[in-house]
Formats: sequence, C-alpha cells, structure tokens
Amino acid sequence: MDKIIHAGRLLGAPDPFIQKEMMVILEKDKIEDVISAEGYRPPESVEIVDWSGYTVMPGLVDCHDHLGFDLGNEEAQAYQSDFINILKGVHNARLILRAGITTLRLMGEKNGMDMAWKQAIEAGWMVGPRLVTSCRLIARTGGHGWYIGMEADGVDAIHTAIRTQLKTGADFIKIMVTGGAGTAGSGLLAPEYTDEEIVAAVTEAHRCGMKIAGHAYGGPASRTAIECGMDSLEHGVYLTEADMERMVMKGTYLVVTYGVMVAAGKLPDLPQFMVEKCTAAAEHYMETIALAKKHGVKVAIGGDTYHGDPKTELEALVRGGFSNEAALKAGTIAGAELVGLEDLIGSIEKGKFADLIAIEGNPMDDISDIANVAAVMKGAAIQPVL
Repeated sequence: MDKIIHAGRLLGAPDPFIQKEMMVILEKDKIEDVISAEGYRPPESVEIVDWSGYTVMPGLVDCHDHLGFDLGNEEAQAYQSDFINILKGVHNARLILRAGITTLRLMGEKNGMDMAWKQAIEAGWMVGPRLVTSCRLIARTGGHGWYIGMEADGVDAIHTAIRTQLKTGADFIKIMVTGGAGTAGSGLLAPEYTDEEIVAAVTEAHRCGMKIAGHAYGGPASRTAIECGMDSLEHGVYLTEADMERMVMKGTYLVVTYGVMVAAGKLPDLPQFMVEKCTAAAEHYMETIALAKKHGVKVAIGGDTYHGDPKTELEALVRGGFSNEAALKAGTIAGAELVGLEDLIGSIEKGKFADLIAIEGNPMDDISDIANVAAVMKGAAIQPVL
C-alpha cells in the first residue's frame, strides 16, 4: 500500500452505498481495499490522508461538454482563433476538475484539440479530468453544429466520417440527429438526417466497436435513433412518454443538460433565437426528467458549456423525482457505464482508479452539498485545483 484515506463518511461503495468511518487503501493509482477504520492500525510508513471530517465519494462523471467553448454564441466562438479555443480548454479543464468532475466526455471540438488536451493531461502538462473524446462531431451540410463538425451527407459519407474519427483516435462517435439551439434557423425537433442515414451511422459505429451518441431533442428522428440502438440521446428535452418506454427497452441513456438551458436563457448578448429556444427548453425540461424517472430510463448528466456545475444537474434530477442516491449514481456509476469505463471508475471498490472527492456536508441529506468540494484526487494524486 502507498496511501490510506480516512473517510468520515463514504458514499459510492457497491454495498452498502453509505458507510461511516472507513479506510480506503491505495496502491499506486488504484484502490487496493476498503475496510472499516474501527480497530485498524495503519503501518507507520504509509501516508494517511485525513478526510475524516468529510463525505468521500467517487469523482463525478460529466457526460457532455465542450472544453473549447463557453456558454454563449457557439458559431461566433467557432470562428475564433484555434489558439483562443485551446486556451479556453486549458482553463475550463481546471475549472471542471475543481468541481469534482474527474472524468469528462467531450462531445465535439475543433481541429483535433481534444486529442491534444487528452495527451497533455495524461503527460501532466495541464490539469484536468480524464477525457473521453469524440473528436469532431458529424453534422449534415449546413446543419446544426456544422461550424465545428465534419459535414457528411449520405450513407457512404457518414461511413467515411465515422472511420475518420476512429482513425483520429475517437473513443466514441457523436452525430447530430436533430436541430439545436445554437444554430440560426435550426428547429429542435427537425430531423437533421434521414432514417437511412441514422441507421447507417449507428450500424457503422457499432461495427467499428464504438458507442454512438446522438444530439437529439425529440421528434421522429430521435425515435429512429432509439429504435436502431443509439447508445445515448443528448439533451432529449422534448422526448415523449412513448420515447421513454422505448429507451428503456433498448437500453438507451438520456444525458440531461438542464443547467445550460437555464443559464443560456438568462445570458446577456446571446442571439435572440438562442434565448427563446433555451428558455422554452428549460421550462419544459423538468417534465422530461420526471418522465425519465417514471419509466426508469438510464440517466447521466452533462454541463454542455455550462462548465463545472454538477450541482444544478443533480438538483434538477431530485426535483424531477429522483432520490438523492439515484441522482448521485447518475453522476457517477451511470456516467461511468455510459463512457465504457465502469470497470475503472464510478464507484469506490478494489481495482478501480483512486478518483475521489472530499465534500463538506452530506449530499445524501442535501444534494446541493455536492458543490462543497474540499479536495479532489485523481489516480491517487491530490489535484492542484483548489
């Protein structure tokens, strides 16, 4: 053993979920064991991290963000210098890690930036969470997000786009199934691709051994995405009860991005079309979350340019009917499963990375305490973010 964490309260072990006065024993960057602190006498040579006054839980998993973009006019930011977007990403990675998010799923960046950030974080050149990347999102010509994505029309072009992302090093694929808030003239329920193109994208991504995420607010294209086995729908604001029922049958995740809708609707100088779309979406979103809870849809959370505020997402889940425990699991183990790292992150148990956070208070009593991050550990190393 290299290090021992004394946890006053532990959340996120497989069984039971809540434990008191525990010792988390670390070996290199992994958890070696989790045992009761009662009567335990650690070796004198081992470093003790005293988190006895905190709630200790797994690092959070944010399943939807863009490091190179901030909340605001997305198309205008896409036209900024690559240097500006890269530096934004360096800043935002630190901000996100500070919020207790130790794993981040990137949903589309410019010009290979996500791969550069991933390399820099792994090499220790910059501070940030573990990155799971999609490289460039796939959009139809002139469709939502075309200004940061790879435009592809027709089955053959979509196949080529997916294979190109795989060649670049993508961990998964993202495709724009419906329109979005950030593109003028784009309807949130309007299909961006034909049914044939959507089916082809899912089939090819899975053939290549990758999961595929669909930007989708609802409507007929979203239903096609669910039916053909898309792994997650992002946003999903206007999904219906029937859609939710099919998602459960197909095992499709819903990635909730409530906070960005609320914040964008209040942002000064935002294009009026974005304000109107985001305000309407925020007003409807709680109904969608409640439907997801009612039907047992698998839910994960995402900040989506509203960086480093998991509290807002988890509070929304609780208001929508999720228990505090279920909300915390959406932000940890469910996210880990969606990104395909459930064997390495998302819970506190032997063999997993020592990605842990110390929280002042108890989010099982008050979910808003998740914002009170006192310390962040990634791979057994305390992170220099606070």
